[in-house]
Amino acid sequence: MRADHHPSRAPRRRLALLLAGSLCVLAACTPPAVEPTLTPTPSPTPRPFTVITTGQMTTADPAVATADTDSILVTSIYQRLMVVLPESGELKPDAATDCLFTSTLTYECTLPEELFFHNGDVLDATDVKFSIQRALRMDTPGSSVGLLSALKRIDVPDAHTVRFQLSWPDNQFGYALAGQAASIVDAGTFDPDTALPLETLPVGSGPYQVNALDPDAATFTRFEKYVGPKKGLLAALRLQIVPDSVAAEEAIDKATAEVVWRSLDNAALQRVTDKIAGGPDKTTESGFSRLPLPGLRVAQLVWNPASPLRKDAKLREGVAKALQGDRTLDSIVPVGVEDHASSFDLGGRPRLPKLGEGRTNLTLGYSRTAPGHADLASLLRDRIEELDGVSVRLVTTRDADLYLTDRPAWVNNATGWLQRYLADPLPGSRSKLEMLGQRARITSGTARTAALTEIQQQAAADNTVLPISQSDGIMFVAKGVTMVGEPFGSGQVLGLWGLTNG
Repeated sequence: MRADHHPSRAPRRRLALLLAGSLCVLAACTPPAVEPTLTPTPSPTPRPFTVITTGQMTTADPAVATADTDSILVTSIYQRLMVVLPESGELKPDAATDCLFTSTLTYECTLPEELFFHNGDVLDATDVKFSIQRALRMDTPGSSVGLLSALKRIDVPDAHTVRFQLSWPDNQFGYALAGQAASIVDAGTFDPDTALPLETLPVGSGPYQVNALDPDAATFTRFEKYVGPKKGLLAALRLQIVPDSVAAEEAIDKATAEVVWRSLDNAALQRVTDKIAGGPDKTTESGFSRLPLPGLRVAQLVWNPASPLRKDAKLREGVAKALQGDRTLDSIVPVGVEDHASSFDLGGRPRLPKLGEGRTNLTLGYSRTAPGHADLASLLRDRIEELDGVSVRLVTTRDADLYLTDRPAWVNNATGWLQRYLADPLPGSRSKLEMLGQRARITSGTARTAALTEIQQQAAADNTVLPISQSDGIMFVAKGVTMVGEPFGSGQVLGLWGLTNG
């Protein structure tokens, strides 16, 4: 029997309880306060390392990506067999351990044993063959696929060997394998004929893998199984798209990002530059400074091959002469690139040609998100309208008669820079350019230089691609942020692997 239920003790216990209750009433006792349960305040999630730029993302598929922001994605997500170092122009292995000519018409690449895609699939020679054949089949205009023109056949003798059979001995074929269109995709996840939808996360083998992606932002984590020369330095980062220069400048003032890439228009660029010059530590109040990227931006005005007005030689000459006084770059191959040859006239007051009777209405396209393009397009319009009978309307689409671009070459050498011109030759220049282009890719030394020089001179005669200017790249970084190594891809597209906050 429990002690509480012993018959002799129960009356005593009830009496004690009654007395205790009476005393509480007399003394106005209150029950002890119940201590509230404290809910800990959650600590805010730290903002990831953020890179800001303008220009929405439209695709992460390397076979069709040609826009600036899309190329940032592709450069950092995928590997190519080779890479061109942007500063030195050297050709080096990327996904391959080695690539070399085993005969005049055979170029062979060897893959390492442990090479994986982000989803864990093994990357082997069949994926390389699938990727390049897919890019050739999709044949996206304006992509680097034209650099693969010498390719005849791809053989895969084993899982780690890719053998390229060429139609002619192209000494630039290794550079073609460094172009964006030659990016390696997973044959098991990519459709062979259809572009990857943006809402589908891309699978590559590059230094960063994508965790989330939409037109306004992409989040990345470092791919720990990456094998290659460009291992990511940051564990995670975010690429954030802002609508315009105003938002990019605000990000610098409020330090809501670590890197602001391109994005600033001329006025904002001057304001931020002045703040840095006047700051005690040569930074803005928020700690931002500008990284020197000499000669990285190359502006060109390109005739659209689909424009019927492109056929008018006198009009092309007139546009070229109208821009001569403001032109600061004298070739479609930039200064500093090997085999650059001066070919376009600079400065002075050229005599503008007389055009035919009647009114000529031109459209000039530019990107509203490209830094400084609106101002530059307005200047170019004013100069072209100095031609008698010519009116120019500015539009923000690429299907104009002329379009302004500062997109770099897919490969930073003379062949890469000439691709935009050689891809759409005038009918009267086609055979000559095909002969010179092949000569430049078969020969070396002075013979190669002579062929490349003649191509640049013919470009100045045809006036279908007009050099405008060469200026420094625009990158502002927060305090402690640096670039290590060469954080740009083969075509001087920003790669995320070289960024670090120390």
